Amino acid sequence: MAHAAGTGAGTLASDVVYVNGWIPAVVLFAGVFLYVAATDGGWNIVVGGGIVGISALFAFFMWQSLTDYPLAYRDGDRPALDVQGTGIYQVWGLEPGADVSTTLDVDGGSDAEKLAGNLSVGYGCEAAHVRWRISAGEAGEVGEAGGAGDAPLAAGTFGEGERRGLGDVALRDGPPAVVRVTASRLDDATCDTTLTWRNAGFEGPGHGEFRFLFPMPAE
Repeated sequence: MAHAAGTGAGTLASDVVYVNGWIPAVVLFAGVFLYVAATDGGWNIVVGGGIVGISALFAFFMWQSLTDYPLAYRDGDRPALDVQGTGIYQVWGLEPGADVSTTLDVDGGSDAEKLAGNLSVGYGCEAAHVRWRISAGEAGEVGEAGGAGDAPLAAGTFGEGERRGLGDVALRDGPPAVVRVTASRLDDATCDTTLTWRNAGFEGPGHGEFRFLFPMPAE
């Protein structure tokens, strides 16, 4: 899948548009209204208004659900990106014996207070045992062991289907510039599994700047 690119109405994946700010949202919904209302060569104001109303309501709930300060891929093992409903999922495939390490950039975050979303190991590999850790700091300072000798923000070991909400993990030294995610398979099973971070990022007070994902018609 494609990965996040830019702000405003940049492309997040092949079938969605990432909208950042009220003005792009108004322009987008106005375009939707004109397109729907003028379908079939006639003007159907009720249908156009209904579609816009439903889309705006969905966008509002998505804004409340998405993290205030999302994380974007910087380097290392690139996770797959999946968008479902009001969630953005960063997914790392973990084959038998796999180790992954990924650095993610923080989008803003001057008033970031804590981690966001939840981390989970997938189903389908009953014997899977995955050790993971999330560290944060300045660019170039966050290494495999957490950076500058500091303890990670969060760490643990998961079996099949286990998950943890990260909303109780507070930042210790102010907003970081980058986040490092590492994970290792500890088992000798021959099946594959995944590590997934839903709505990866940081939370601040309120819901942050207005933004949402807008689904596009399939080609």
